[in-house]
Amino acid sequence: MAQRKKSGRIYSAILASVFAIGMSPFVFNWVVDPYDMNGVVDLDLKKFKISEQAHYPLWKMIHFPKEGAETVILGDSRARALREKIWHSLGVDAFNFAYGGATIDEIFDTFEHIKSNPALKTLIVSLPLRSFDPNHRKGLNRVPEAIRLSQNPVAYYKSWFVSKIGWRNLDHRYPAYIDFLRSLQPGSLVSKAKAQTIVKSNVQNAGGRYDDLGVLLDQDACRSCQLPSNVASAPHPSAARLVTLGLGRGYGGWSRLWAPITLQRDLPGKFERQVRKNGANDWAKFKFSETLWSKIETIAHWCKNKNIQLVFVIPPTIAEMQKRMAGFGFADLNHRFRLRLAELAPVFDFDFNSSLTRDLSKFTDAYHFKSKSAHAIVGEIVQMVASQKKPRARAFKRRKEIICPIHAKDVRKDFSDGIVRVQEGQSCRIWRWNNG
Repeated sequence: MAQRKKSGRIYSAILASVFAIGMSPFVFNWVVDPYDMNGVVDLDLKKFKISEQAHYPLWKMIHFPKEGAETVILGDSRARALREKIWHSLGVDAFNFAYGGATIDEIFDTFEHIKSNPALKTLIVSLPLRSFDPNHRKGLNRVPEAIRLSQNPVAYYKSWFVSKIGWRNLDHRYPAYIDFLRSLQPGSLVSKAKAQTIVKSNVQNAGGRYDDLGVLLDQDACRSCQLPSNVASAPHPSAARLVTLGLGRGYGGWSRLWAPITLQRDLPGKFERQVRKNGANDWAKFKFSETLWSKIETIAHWCKNKNIQLVFVIPPTIAEMQKRMAGFGFADLNHRFRLRLAELAPVFDFDFNSSLTRDLSKFTDAYHFKSKSAHAIVGEIVQMVASQKKPRARAFKRRKEIICPIHAKDVRKDFSDGIVRVQEGQSCRIWRWNNG
């Protein structure tokens, strides 16, 4: 009986929304609410996968708790893999504000948005070198749009983009019902009783399928259906000089850190294609932007002034991808990038030739590590940044395949030029100011 009543409510809400969308997206968006702006009507939709991936910043902006969080994680999909539930399992109050495909502009604008968070104590920023090309992802910045929609309910409920994602969620949850609606044409004559019978049956027997509802919502019909992309910023004049100086210059006393990668093996299809094709896309025309770098400096200076603990993370890629970057002449820049970061804050570096990055079983592709490694990485960071003993103790007990040089016994190698110090553990290095 209870299930029947629930199905009836779902049916009534969806049916009302369908007719409302013909006049305006406002009511439809209020009822379906794909990003949980109000959460009033329960349509039993599994919104996370579809809604978040369609617009990562909007999902995160709306779900960021009003009271904030003590630890905030910023970055791209690799930082996003450091899921909140991992931090929570260790007893750390954390919110993951990372986005798939995030750019430096998006990281910075998100920082500007959350820096008034009164609970903030620790900021963790994941920064792969390739993100510092001003043409990375064509200068995409989805954050301003996300802030506008999340802070303006009227704009959110009027948005055709939100409507499109609402339809996707409905189509995924109730495909048979949506197929029935597609079959209806303006001149169709279907009795009310027959329509109710069909719809109720489809709702009760709903399966799962992902398909855009192009018939009822043509994204070309409105200008706001596609999210705007920023025009890529021009490279700073010093950027080209920075790269040119790095070609073939070597590392001096640091050379022991960067032995040539001589690994030779046949990679699985996806890995091979990424190393060959994506590697070329990443580095063939790469230019380091000092303009983007200045935004990271701004974050670091603000954290220092506000006594906020800042930590940088360089996520791992497979060894062949590192070799590919070096083959394009950016090995020295890759090294000096770490030196510059270390001047601002401690750096957890997982992207070097190690047992982790040589083991393909630890990766889903050439860029992305698996969940088990994500748990290990979070545990190592927690041991250094957590202010309470219990989270550190829990993380210490779970140590396995990745061990950062946090404790004296963890240090396998120790390098210093008198300014920056690098200590290496198992598949992890920490770079920091020599007196840090």
